[in-house]
Amino acid sequence: MSEQPFRRRIDRVTGDDYLDDLSSRTPGEIRTMRDECREEEGRLSYARRLLHGQMDIAKAELARRDAGDGKSLVETLNEILADRPSSGPTRSAGNTTMYSPTGPIGRRRGDRVLEEMPLGRLPDLSDDELVAAVTRLTEEEAAISNMRRVVMDHLDRLQQELITRYRDGDASVDEIVPRSAG
Repeated sequence: MSEQPFRRRIDRVTGDDYLDDLSSRTPGEIRTMRDECREEEGRLSYARRLLHGQMDIAKAELARRDAGDGKSLVETLNEILADRPSSGPTRSAGNTTMYSPTGPIGRRRGDRVLEEMPLGRLPDLSDDELVAAVTRLTEEEAAISNMRRVVMDHLDRLQQELITRYRDGDASVDEIVPRSAG
């Protein structure tokens, strides 16, 4: 039985065999793989940011209900979504540009849960429904974070391979660094 190719780039990039035969690849092929990883890391980071925003809003609604302070969810949105320093270590993708989606969503991990999350109806959800929504968002964020970790590990390995080839004289700067378009 022949193995069918993956349909999506994220499936290839996160596959266990993505880095197989790296030593036989040309610097141009490795650079292309590195660029694929950078793009996927940007997409995954974007999805995580959206999920974090929705989780923050849903958790704030739970806290608002517990506190009973009388403020509506809408009145507290600025405070909920204000940028706060991260509580844990973060890992930067280096030269990754900010991902901006173009086209329809719905095929990538996280898209479905983001579409299904009824943010406009949060105040109308029962406590059990709201807890279930937070749980689903949290699980999806963990899955996307795990995928991102794999992509970042692959990105690190590809970058290290390029550096090693340059350092050992097996590749020139022109092969490692793409020419600028300008």
